[in-house]
Amino acid sequence: MDFKNIEHRVFLPSVGVLLCVIIPIYLWPTQSEELINAAFSFCTHEFGWLYMLTCIAWFAFIVWVSMGKRGETLFGSPDEKPEYGNFAWISMLFTSGVGTSIIILGFLEPIYYVTTPPFHLEPFSRESYEFAHMYGQFHWGLSAWAFYSPAIVAVGHTIFNRKKNVLCLSSACEPGFSHSGRGVVKHLIDVLVAFGIIGSISTSLGLGTPVIGAIGEYVFSIPPGYDQIIKIIVLLIWMCLFSASLFQGLDKGLKRFSSINVWMALAFMVLIFLYGPSVQMIKMEINSLGLYMQNFVRLNTWMDPFASSEFVENWTIFYWGWWIAFMPMMGLFVARISRGRSIRSVVWGQMFWGSLGCAFSFAVFGGYALYLQQSGQVDVSSILHGSGQTSAMLAILKTLPFHRVVMLFLCLLCFIYLTTTIDSCAYVLASITTRKLAANEQPARWNRILWGGLFCLLSFGLMQIGGLKAVQTLSIVTGLPLVAVVFILIRSVSVMLKQDKPRGGKRERLPAP
Repeated sequence: MDFKNIEHRVFLPSVGVLLCVIIPIYLWPTQSEELINAAFSFCTHEFGWLYMLTCIAWFAFIVWVSMGKRGETLFGSPDEKPEYGNFAWISMLFTSGVGTSIIILGFLEPIYYVTTPPFHLEPFSRESYEFAHMYGQFHWGLSAWAFYSPAIVAVGHTIFNRKKNVLCLSSACEPGFSHSGRGVVKHLIDVLVAFGIIGSISTSLGLGTPVIGAIGEYVFSIPPGYDQIIKIIVLLIWMCLFSASLFQGLDKGLKRFSSINVWMALAFMVLIFLYGPSVQMIKMEINSLGLYMQNFVRLNTWMDPFASSEFVENWTIFYWGWWIAFMPMMGLFVARISRGRSIRSVVWGQMFWGSLGCAFSFAVFGGYALYLQQSGQVDVSSILHGSGQTSAMLAILKTLPFHRVVMLFLCLLCFIYLTTTIDSCAYVLASITTRKLAANEQPARWNRILWGGLFCLLSFGLMQIGGLKAVQTLSIVTGLPLVAVVFILIRSVSVMLKQDKPRGGKRERLPAP
């Protein structure tokens, strides 16, 4: 192991902070759960408005940065070609950004919404079903993917245009703050970034592991009482797949896993679509598209100030915190794979393709779950609120033909889905804790494996103390301080693009597969 190239002022505090979170969860689970619930309430009620305003500000940034010559600026030299083909690029950015959560919440999130709908609608009414189908596509749509843009532009311009051999967010932030105290601020930003990435990936693992474990118990008829062992086995399998991807490198490992992931996800989606009420699903999606466009401004600004339904706090603000926590990882990773592309094509391309993939997932998975609920075939809502997410997922999957085979396929899909996300997160964390790293270099393998192992430890602890609320809270808490970092990034991009003469190539269209 080569420790000489490790940035100790970032590596040690980051590992230390993570251990300070992990150890109390295992030693004092009850007190940790109480603290987590208090932190969730404080962040959502006192700072929910800040998350909403941040989303609006980032939309304004995207419009500004993609206009005119600024949008034509290439990441790299003016004649540079894209490092990755369009399909590989889209696959990597999509699978790294969503993980298994898009499948699990794709099925279950609309059921939560129809049970406790937004805008004070009557539960299980016609309107509640319509908004339940649409609302997940809002939380995973353009507003969500917009959160990544400032980091992507800042990092891409820094490493490919300014040729800085440090793949970290703090270097991209440098033009955005004064020289006084720059060193301390840089290291603080890197620690906050590390904490945010840890929170985001732990949320994904915390959501996915129990469901996959329950499916495995059902398929292989494992008797009750082995829940904890199954969860550990699931996490170990993820670590093995992650290590296999890691040792093959970014091009052969993550690129290959991402492409396989997309084709498998499409196959699973087609299966659900063909077996389910296909025509009804098409009607639901067209209707949701109309609702989304009609209510776009309201969706992005609704705070429910005169009531206490807590829908906004439990869902929209949670999601904005989660996406902000994912922002450093996605900003660094998408920038790293976008050499040779223009700012405009990267910003709008990742928003378009990311939103489209999520919309298809909710259209099919969410449409099928709502159909089962409304038709009375399965009371998913009662199962979800009575027995939890794992039982609800099993109830939905049991309605499919050859459901045990389908469940095994879904398990494999989820393993690969989250392998790409873990690999991306570990890649970025290892990068920001490395002192010098050129744009074409990769961080040490041991460093990436270490972060992957710590992810699994934290995720397992969170699963023991609070389920969905625990993993939601970690994203909210870790995302809050990163709001300030994003505004520094916006200023940094503004300064860099004014200082550096725009270098554009041919005018690019949005990437097509």
